[in-house]
Amino acid sequence: MNVYLVYTDVASYHGLPYHPGLASLAAVLLERGHHVKVGYLTSEDQYGDIVKEVVDFQAGVVGFTTVETQFAYVQDLAACIKAKHACTTVVGGTAITLGPEAVLEPRSASLDCGMRGECEHAFLELVEKVQRGEDYHGVNNLCYRHPQTGLLVVNPLNPQIEALETIPHPATAVFEYQRIIDEHNLALFHFNRGCPYPCTYCAARVLGLQYGSMKESIRPRSVDSTIEEIKLTLEQYHVPSTTLLMFTDDLFTLNKKWLYDFLARYEAEIARPFWCTARSNIVNPELFDRLKSAGCYKVMMSIESGNDFIRNQVMKRGISRKILFQSFEWAHQFDVKTCGVCIVGVPFETPETVEDSIATVAQLNPTDKGCNIFYPYKGTPLRKVCEENGFMPNVLSENVKERFQSILNLPTISKEQILHYHDNWEHLVIDHRPLRERVGYSLRNTYHVVTKTAVGKHMKTFVNRNTYARKVKEGFLQAMGV
Repeated sequence: MNVYLVYTDVASYHGLPYHPGLASLAAVLLERGHHVKVGYLTSEDQYGDIVKEVVDFQAGVVGFTTVETQFAYVQDLAACIKAKHACTTVVGGTAITLGPEAVLEPRSASLDCGMRGECEHAFLELVEKVQRGEDYHGVNNLCYRHPQTGLLVVNPLNPQIEALETIPHPATAVFEYQRIIDEHNLALFHFNRGCPYPCTYCAARVLGLQYGSMKESIRPRSVDSTIEEIKLTLEQYHVPSTTLLMFTDDLFTLNKKWLYDFLARYEAEIARPFWCTARSNIVNPELFDRLKSAGCYKVMMSIESGNDFIRNQVMKRGISRKILFQSFEWAHQFDVKTCGVCIVGVPFETPETVEDSIATVAQLNPTDKGCNIFYPYKGTPLRKVCEENGFMPNVLSENVKERFQSILNLPTISKEQILHYHDNWEHLVIDHRPLRERVGYSLRNTYHVVTKTAVGKHMKTFVNRNTYARKVKEGFLQAMGV
């Protein structure tokens, strides 16, 4: 059967035409002989193009993945598709896993059903039932409006996949994977699933509860399988030696036995620069030493807030100020670059807590200093806090720029103040740093502006692919303290 998958990323922060969840679904379908195409939606102007692709492909099933802020686009596109083509439309992703009642909305009339949780096996079963002309409403993970009563039906979940190596490697070929390598100097991988921490702005604990556990544990793909996937990718695509291999697992460094086995194999068999995630309370000097030895270029250790009250009482991060500073000091000690991202605009945020966060980030001095605006995702503990305290708007806007604007009515800080901090975050942090670094960042930002032009893009590609040119750029930035 022909299956068309849609990744909605309208006005979003992702900006990369790749989704590991859809890549995994596609791989399972392809292994069983089905045909798969993927559409990457970044604008409502693309509705017509995607509808034409679905019709030309004669898709029997169209699947969408979505977060809450993208769901309106899924509903509209599904209606456009149904108006032109007879097919079964299915929507999944965290928005449906945490809020299956969304399929009951009048605007969801063109969506035949939703799918919750991990759906590799359930989605395959649905596709093959549709192919055989059988009723699919008994498939696990499904949620839908009962045709007679109009009530919500939520089927049981399949067990989570414990041995991830039992499913095929992600089908990167159905995406514009080479384009990501060429334009962003990144090759993307996602090996492990899950996160055991109870951060209140995140869905990890809530996802775990869906499966009857108090926390979502880490489930790694075997080291043999991960090394094989990397080797296959390097064979399949043109990946320059300077390209960063980006491991996007939520907590790549949590399982030390798996990590150290992987790093030993990686250093011996791959030996490429890579980027990964970590958490301040699970790192130590030995870990950074091994990461550096294996080729780690950068570690993302999210700060979330430099203010102790917001970080630990509101967000429930459980990371003390001492541990936070120690983790970044170790990274600097082993010359591993860092990415420290913060969130602003959470409940009980004030200008004073944001200013404290800015000062803390300046002291930590991560290489990259990012900032997102808080969004209260449905099903998370902070969404409940927002609802109970009257912080939520009466009507949710359908055109929210996720992580770029606040939707909350907070009595302690205005939307305009939140936006100001977000839009000027890096400059505000750098203002706390020495003059040499401020000059260096100014020059780096000029470079980023230039590389967005047509000529600049060619220059950036040259620098990324030329080892000597890249070392010159990095040496200059290091000399400037950036």
